[in-house]
Amino acid sequence: MLNACREECVYKPKSLAGVGFYTVVNGTVVEAGVNLAGLMGVGREDSLLYSNRTNIRSVSLPMNGMAEETGFILVFDEGADTVRFSYEVFPWFLSPECGFILNFELTGALYTTNRIDSVVIVVPKITSFDDTNIRIYH
Repeated sequence: MLNACREECVYKPKSLAGVGFYTVVNGTVVEAGVNLAGLMGVGREDSLLYSNRTNIRSVSLPMNGMAEETGFILVFDEGADTVRFSYEVFPWFLSPECGFILNFELTGALYTTNRIDSVVIVVPKITSFDDTNIRIYH
């Protein structure tokens, strides 16, 4: 009987958008946590991604590989905002062990401004690496 060595996938199997929360104090950008009562996908309000988090400084958001836009509802103590990200989807072959993953190239963001001041795309390419792709200012 022959046994073959089997390599394991060492990469994170999903490309998630890294989002950091920031504010501006005396003209200087600073990381600033928010209180999130909830965070869910638009059209998926029954599936909470985050719930009852205090002073949270970053979140990871999954993009929909079957669409060119994904929206999220952020529920703060002071109200809710909706953010919609548009993007292009790129399949990426990692290895025989890991197969393909989907990477994304952010092309835009639309958002409401109840609690959010602005949304800035700082690293448009969403890959399996842990980048902060988006800054949400409040």
